[in-house]
Amino acid sequence: MVMAVEMVMPATLQGVAGLERDWEGPGPRFVQITARFHNRCGGCGGEAQVGTRITYDRLERHPYHPGCAWVAIEQAPWLIPVLAGDAPAPGQVIAHPGYGWLVCVRVAGRTWADNGVSAGSLVGVAARRALPEEIELAQWRTYAGMGDEAEWSWLQPEHVGDIVELVAEFTGWPITRMTREPTQFVAPHPGGLLVFGEVTPLDETERWIAADPEERSLYQRGYRWCRCYSQQCIAGEEGHVHLGSVIPVTRTQFDAANQLGWSLH
Repeated sequence: MVMAVEMVMPATLQGVAGLERDWEGPGPRFVQITARFHNRCGGCGGEAQVGTRITYDRLERHPYHPGCAWVAIEQAPWLIPVLAGDAPAPGQVIAHPGYGWLVCVRVAGRTWADNGVSAGSLVGVAARRALPEEIELAQWRTYAGMGDEAEWSWLQPEHVGDIVELVAEFTGWPITRMTREPTQFVAPHPGGLLVFGEVTPLDETERWIAADPEERSLYQRGYRWCRCYSQQCIAGEEGHVHLGSVIPVTRTQFDAANQLGWSLH
């Protein structure tokens, strides 16, 4: 199986930062990795070793451990099954070949998968979209030789693709009920245009894949059939969108944008 490497484009990364500045009210809740060091977690109160990465919540502006439960109150947009021994650490940047740049929020549970031929223990990795500074910091740490080989390997799309393929042997590919993906999203485009989209329900996607091998190939590479809306297309239009180019939003945020004519203001 060949995994296509189609990572998040710079415009999308800048779009994440732009939404942080422009979205007023209950916008996307991003947790940012900062270069500052703190001695104590603002959530659980636990001590942090010198040099430990600390997260910042953009709404409350308190420092947290990357794996602190207080940071993970909201459901992460992505849930990715991996073999139990392969799970990344909380705060780890992940170069996913189908989803783009993500950050592990926490390991969200364990299950046993058995397809009748092989079996294995799987864990769910709850993840969110990585911010530009998080990706830059992770790449710099790799360049400087900081961390270990396990940390560096998550920045290689080919390695992550191999893990995805291995899990597929236990759960079935391309669709697995153990995976969670964004169902509503916004995609920033050049010139300031924001395109809001809604992914086709899973049962419909399964029927298309069963009937069309080309659709299966697109799905494997991270493309989803969506209905998209913008100020230039209020009624919406359908087409494929790559999940590596989107920023997840909640149903409430999606509906609010609709009421504003597909705008943030």
